[in-house]
Amino acid sequence: MEATIRKDDDRHVTLILDGYLDTSVTSQTEKEVEPLFDYENYEIVIDCSRLEYISSSGLRLLMAINQRCLANHCDLFVKGLREEVYDVFQTTGFVHLFQFK
Repeated sequence: MEATIRKDDDRHVTLILDGYLDTSVTSQTEKEVEPLFDYENYEIVIDCSRLEYISSSGLRLLMAINQRCLANHCDLFVKGLREEVYDVFQTTGFVHLFQFK
């Protein structure tokens, strides 16, 4: 699992998730995304086009990101969900908790 934060411009940041986001990597990934919480009043996009799998611990991490973004007055979007990952979002009701691009 690789998590990359890319500042696109003065108001946009992208978090790129690549690989499998499961229990074995969630703690490390949580540390990798911490710099994301330094941004306030930004549009943050979580690019999941390279995310192959997400477990419940990965979903919890996304919820934590969502909560921190709300606290920082950021607009959070998810984009590029593969069908298998989208199915997990749909089954768990997460499609109703996030905005999609």
